[in-house]
Amino acid sequence: MYSIKVTFGRAVIIALLFLSSIRFPVFASDIQAMWVVRDYMTCPEYIDKALEFAAENNFNHIFAQVRGRGDAYYKSDIVSQSDIVKSDFDPLDYILRQSKRFNIKVHAWINVYYLWSASRMPTQDNHILKTHPQWLDTKESQYVNVKKMLSTMNRSRVPNGEGFFLAPTHPDVEKYLLNIITEIVRKYPIDGLHFDYIRYHDFEYGFNPEGMKVFKGEYQSLAQTTYSVIREKPSWGDFRRNRITRFIEKARNIIRIYSSDIVISAAVKPNIYLARNRYGQEWDLWLSAGYIDWALPMNYAIKKDDFDLNLRVIQDNLPKKYHKKIIMGISTYNQSARSAGKKVLYARKLNFPNICVFSYSTFQEKPVYWTLLKRYFK
Repeated sequence: MYSIKVTFGRAVIIALLFLSSIRFPVFASDIQAMWVVRDYMTCPEYIDKALEFAAENNFNHIFAQVRGRGDAYYKSDIVSQSDIVKSDFDPLDYILRQSKRFNIKVHAWINVYYLWSASRMPTQDNHILKTHPQWLDTKESQYVNVKKMLSTMNRSRVPNGEGFFLAPTHPDVEKYLLNIITEIVRKYPIDGLHFDYIRYHDFEYGFNPEGMKVFKGEYQSLAQTTYSVIREKPSWGDFRRNRITRFIEKARNIIRIYSSDIVISAAVKPNIYLARNRYGQEWDLWLSAGYIDWALPMNYAIKKDDFDLNLRVIQDNLPKKYHKKIIMGISTYNQSARSAGKKVLYARKLNFPNICVFSYSTFQEKPVYWTLLKRYFK
């Protein structure tokens, strides 16, 4: 089992108490950012090209993916290195050093609970899917049979949706992930730590057997209740949300031990109600409590009405003082440059001026796309 290997000396404890008693408002101002997926984090040439593109086109923040499918694009004693990165190369270290030349802020982007999406086993022997399958989340009242599920996924992806997720309700998962965060912020001078897939797979998930022991320990009156009934209880929704919010709070406290300057952010579902009730992602609370500094709603809707609805829900439910901490995520992979550009203008019209584009990949695969889109950023 993994445990947090952080020794708190007297000075650190005093510092933590001090930090917990004050607020560090980190407001976004004139942010033009882009997500850079792990495919472009595999070698110096790709990273150099991404940084040069960012600098030439006024992108001042990059969310660089360094944890994709339970693997590392950095040097780790905890996480298995990606099998598409040479063993002697450290992508995170490289992009941090090179970004100084361009005055670009680099946020280490990690997929938190999302673990694996392929229909075959990982190649690394120490990958968590192989070593700790009991940590996987499930919509059944039993542990996941990984080999059986992979065989099913070879025929159809539908039964397992996006793939395998770690269980937010499992205590050892929380310890493991906090250990990962500790290692990154201790070893690397990052400008920000960016949480993605900080949510449940979907509404029906959360029934990891070990996590259910925790739930029934907290709600003993429901200890003998069937799973179908538990799903409908308000206490079940509270429990699901609380496990992720508790993780976010603990992660924030660890990060602040090492730095008060690291920007803590999360990529979130854009509709606050859907995020909260379906995915256990109460990101409006995370912002108001100071657990995260920025929220990046992934407002990837193609239709303008859907895009607008997500913006209006944020406006109506999030106090205006927190609007400065919103970086609006706009997609390029599923719509034309003109459609994406109009959404940039519309978001700014509604006083959400800070934009993050998903993703840099589109600009590499379709160079003309940015030529058409960039006019909307002037």
